[in-house]
Amino acid sequence: MSAEEYELLKGKSVAAGLSINAWLMAQLENNRPTLHREEETWEVIRFMDEAGREINITARDFNSGYGTAEQLRSTVRRLSEIYERIYALRKKGYIRAL
Repeated sequence: MSAEEYELLKGKSVAAGLSINAWLMAQLENNRPTLHREEETWEVIRFMDEAGREINITARDFNSGYGTAEQLRSTVRRLSEIYERIYALRKKGYIRAL
């Protein structure tokens, strides 16, 4: 970072009434990039769509009084798979990918 960039940063933090570190943290909190164009992100979104349709079918069956224990077990497995895929994606650095 150049001296000029540092002065600009310092000026922005003073104008906001924050320390430089606090200002940077606030910027990171409010301006995180949403990464949704990467193929692996779209793959997880497609998986979630498919799993969501299956979960909705199970919910409709249970609401109608026709749900089975196997459907419930399958739904829990799907929810676990969704969590694992999102967790793996976030470990790659896609903090707000979905």
